[in-house]
Amino acid sequence: MYGYDTFHEELMQSLINSVHDGLSSHAYIFEGAKGLDLMSSARLFAAALTCRDRAIAPCGACPSCKEAKADTNPDIVYVNSGEKKSIGAEQMRALEEDVAVKPFAAARKVYIIEDGAELTEAAQNVFLKTFEEPPEYAVFIIIIENLAPLLETVLSRFTLIHFPRVSDAKVREYIKSKYPKETDKLDFLVRYCAGIPAEADKIVGNESFEELRASSLETLGALLSQSKAHAFTVSEFAEQNKDRFGEALDFWLSFTRDITLLQNGAEDKIINIDKRFELEKLAERFEPKNVVKTSEKIIKTQKMLARYVNTRAAAMWLAL
Repeated sequence: MYGYDTFHEELMQSLINSVHDGLSSHAYIFEGAKGLDLMSSARLFAAALTCRDRAIAPCGACPSCKEAKADTNPDIVYVNSGEKKSIGAEQMRALEEDVAVKPFAAARKVYIIEDGAELTEAAQNVFLKTFEEPPEYAVFIIIIENLAPLLETVLSRFTLIHFPRVSDAKVREYIKSKYPKETDKLDFLVRYCAGIPAEADKIVGNESFEELRASSLETLGALLSQSKAHAFTVSEFAEQNKDRFGEALDFWLSFTRDITLLQNGAEDKIINIDKRFELEKLAERFEPKNVVKTSEKIIKTQKMLARYVNTRAAAMWLAL
């Protein structure tokens, strides 16, 4: 779309139309999963905002559009934490000073905050001062996966643009275009991505992904048995994969979900269709209530890890 990759053409066209009509806002939050490539969408919108010809922006031909495409447009500023883990108040004060400087060539000056989750509370409070008397040429775009880290006072001043998961058809098109040789795994990849095309990039050609997925399935029987005799097998697996235990939990939850679907005659909805034979065997071996109970325990273990409970302790609790 206009030379940029985006999975949300209609949504972006609506935003671009607001530029054509002179109705664009000064502050936006682009909220959605990272695998939806919101940065490309933000770059496209920034190009439209800084284009020399508002009526057909982004024209792609003017100096501003060419510089935007090459990421050299001086009126598009990218804000990130760099080598630090967060964007602090000092960095935002520097940005505040830059905002006071008028655009170099365009009518607008666009600031793209690449990950809003990196903004500290102090940084957000400094940022709010900019909105007391914002210059009419400044536009801010915050990209974030989850709104939780943002203060209510920040949210109330921004226009929220939600980027939803896309259709399976779009995911399929993306995978077929980028990975034409993955015909055997195409159906699994489409279902596993669950509306987030770039999830496929983490999987295709990733041997460690397949190895952990396979070993997680091999260990699932011991977990489903809910027998203390099999606790050692589960805890040993967790110890061997302690650096990726969270990923293993995701696999287990995905498998137990599929087993429950198989037990309820909804085999057309399972995700791990390439493992259907193994899952059907497990569905025959274990009572549905045990599968559901195990799923609940996996979810609780995930919450324990989210609260920074020691991985070994969380794994032992699940195993027992």
